[in-house]
Amino acid sequence: MKNLRYFNFERNKYFYGKLLSVDDFESEQRYMNDKRRIINRFVHGTGVVCGMNVVPVDDITVSIEMGLALDSAGREIMLEQPVIKRLSTIDGFDAYTEEDEENSFLYLCIEYDETEKEPVHSITGAQNENSMGVAYNKYAEGYHLFLTNQEPEEGDASRALYEDTKTIYWGNGFRIRQVVPKYVQGNSEFEIKILVENLGQQRPISFRYRLNTTCIQGQDSIEICFDEADFAKQKKYVLTRTAVVNPVSDVDAKLSVDEKSFELKIGGVPMNAEAKGTSTIQIVEESVKKAIIDNYYHGAMEEIVRNSSQKKIYLAKIAMIRAGSTYVIDSVENMPFHQYLFNNSLAAAMNQLSLEKEEKESGVARSKVSSEHRKNGLEQSMEDFNVTSGTTVIDMGIGGTPGQKFFSEEIVHGLGLGTVHIVLGEVCSTEENSPIVFGATDIFDENQLPKVDVAARVDVEKGTFKIGVKCLEATSRSNLKIHWMAVKEGQEAFLERKEEVMQVRPDMINLSIRDSYYFEAVIDGKVESRVKWSVREDGGGTIDENGMYVAPNKVGVYEIVASSIDHPGLTASTFVIVRDI
Repeated sequence: MKNLRYFNFERNKYFYGKLLSVDDFESEQRYMNDKRRIINRFVHGTGVVCGMNVVPVDDITVSIEMGLALDSAGREIMLEQPVIKRLSTIDGFDAYTEEDEENSFLYLCIEYDETEKEPVHSITGAQNENSMGVAYNKYAEGYHLFLTNQEPEEGDASRALYEDTKTIYWGNGFRIRQVVPKYVQGNSEFEIKILVENLGQQRPISFRYRLNTTCIQGQDSIEICFDEADFAKQKKYVLTRTAVVNPVSDVDAKLSVDEKSFELKIGGVPMNAEAKGTSTIQIVEESVKKAIIDNYYHGAMEEIVRNSSQKKIYLAKIAMIRAGSTYVIDSVENMPFHQYLFNNSLAAAMNQLSLEKEEKESGVARSKVSSEHRKNGLEQSMEDFNVTSGTTVIDMGIGGTPGQKFFSEEIVHGLGLGTVHIVLGEVCSTEENSPIVFGATDIFDENQLPKVDVAARVDVEKGTFKIGVKCLEATSRSNLKIHWMAVKEGQEAFLERKEEVMQVRPDMINLSIRDSYYFEAVIDGKVESRVKWSVREDGGGTIDENGMYVAPNKVGVYEIVASSIDHPGLTASTFVIVRDI
């Protein structure tokens, strides 16, 4: 388990009469395992493939959902069922002391582990000095959960490919980090981010310092100032500054903290503190994307082989509130360093979403018109409007008499709910490429068209409309073809989608085995009756169409999912913690 280097590869060569020993069988297993793990390690990477979400059960307990992860050696870590743990029973909690004022949080980590199991008698005698004549028949592959207040050296590994992050100050219950891009093209603007993280400091924080710069246009230094009193109280703050690198290439721009300029106040009281750190930006001639890819392919093998020690997978960052020897969970942030793996199913979904977006933007699925010239009364392009169009044929039977009305079936315009503008035109005949007349038909002397008034009635709650026709004089036409165009402002559509939010009440509940409970789905504060209910986990209990849930006869954490029937795609979920009480 401790050997994380997989090369060089050797495999057994079999021949008739070969005598096989324990070493041969172990070599066979090692070869197959190492081949699989090196693919995991180099092709897929390190992190959570799915699941392993951490959910607070109560003030002192968390639940880790079932899931799969790959560690930094390519070994699979599987949680086949949810695990409920008190923080105080997890390894590493004892190191979390009241005196450790710099860290008001803990990281919950997971790593690969294996144990020997199934002791059997060994006919060869003692296997070790503690177990005379006993050997173990199998290895059980598992995992080890533990707590730490140490962050990974590389931080967010994916961001480390394109960002340079430096911690310039950490103390007095807060931390300052400085983030810049790793690569910038010459003569281009870039952004400096100052991340301020409050780790439990109750008094307001303020600081200022100066960044001395090289290869930055028109600036030998940049002033950074922050006062927490200027913001609503929160745990994280982000300051941004912009600058432009010189029109050069293959050189480094540097932003170094002037240590003498650092001034810190807590609660208005000056503090004796030091800050230091230098951020580096590579100024490149080619595109930034190409620089990132080239750097990865040049250094990935060396980096992976050199760092052969086992790395942790950080599942959650748990903020704590302590009082003496007691503690309370304040909040849980899942995957703080984004150690996720992008599997093929997710990649295919994102690719399809990207293709659909491109189709819409190009007008294949829906035209877009820009309103940039709207204020001047000029032609509108397609940027701020969504447009759909189509045709429908209204059946008029044997014709119509003056004042007689005919109506179409209900038509779905495809622009969602809310106000939609409908433009109607009469098609001269049912043949393809027939002329379309908008407005009064008698202006063009179209004798083929009956004299009628046309109108549309939009149902803003269903996303549909109907077309009505009223005869102004007698006609023998048996049908009338109408061309329609529906227009909706894009910003309005966005706001409507944003306002539709579904919640399940309660958002979490504790139940005993076989207990029942009635859940409600709420949209914008109103109870939704037309809901499809389901339990995500097999064997996680049952729930009927009215939201009545019956817990299973086994403990665990189960997810209840509600899907709105009237609002397709609108879903919400809640968690049930089943205990054997």
